[in-house]
Amino acid sequence: MKKLSVGQRKTIAEFFTNAAVAWLTIGVISPLFTGGKLLDFVVTSIWGFSFTMIFLLSSLYFTKGIKS
Repeated sequence: MKKLSVGQRKTIAEFFTNAAVAWLTIGVISPLFTGGKLLDFVVTSIWGFSFTMIFLLSSLYFTKGIKS
């Protein structure tokens, strides 16, 4: 990580943050509007929250040590 500049690390972190928002939208919010079964909603919500957390943690990892 030390080989990347601060700007590069912020750009990577922003990418992972946007990916987290996308997974939250796809996995949690979209099933509310599709009218699927309860089991489908639960499964997609679990996947959505899981990937959201993975991408947010990745974003925090890349911004660790950067002072704003």
